[in-house]
Amino acid sequence: MNPTLLISTTPSAWPDSVTVNWRRLSHGLWRVPEGDVHAAYSAESFPRVAVFAHEGRLFTNCGVHFCGAVHAEADCYPLIPGGEYRGPEQRQYTYEGREAAYRGEVFRLGPKVLFKASDPTVEEWRRLLRVHYADGGMFAARCTYLEFLGQRFAPNSENEESARQKELAECGLRELPRSQAEMRRLLETGGDPANAATRPKQTDLAL
Repeated sequence: MNPTLLISTTPSAWPDSVTVNWRRLSHGLWRVPEGDVHAAYSAESFPRVAVFAHEGRLFTNCGVHFCGAVHAEADCYPLIPGGEYRGPEQRQYTYEGREAAYRGEVFRLGPKVLFKASDPTVEEWRRLLRVHYADGGMFAARCTYLEFLGQRFAPNSENEESARQKELAECGLRELPRSQAEMRRLLETGGDPANAATRPKQTDLAL
């Protein structure tokens, strides 16, 4: 990444919040790779920071807040070259104005910009529902996928609810996995129940 990427230092140029694709805030679970915004979390290494780029600007992430498995927000701060910083001096309870080191250079942090995860599409949610069931541990244990959808999953958005309804309808049209192990096999075959049904299973041989 080019460390010379710069940003406007005019206070009015900074938005209070930015919505980005939800994958950028992914924490690396639920079979989704870690996103660049989440990977730039630097509160524990501060003043050494990791960064991510957004619209040609460098930011660091100093706090992530999750609401459920996917929805997330991150407290991010732009990196501004020390000689161009025109903001307030360092003060308590905020990273704004503090010095941060990146690739051997010292920057000042600009005002906080809240990065918000977008809502996954309905089709993305359908896969996430299956992954949540397959990999959900005790949260999804001892129930079928149909029971998981009906009793243990509470949608927080219209897309989540639409995905749940489509999955419930799918359960009515054809037999979907009845256990977490079967769902894992289904995911490994690309989501095709026909392939999952014909996939060889381990056989215990008694000698």
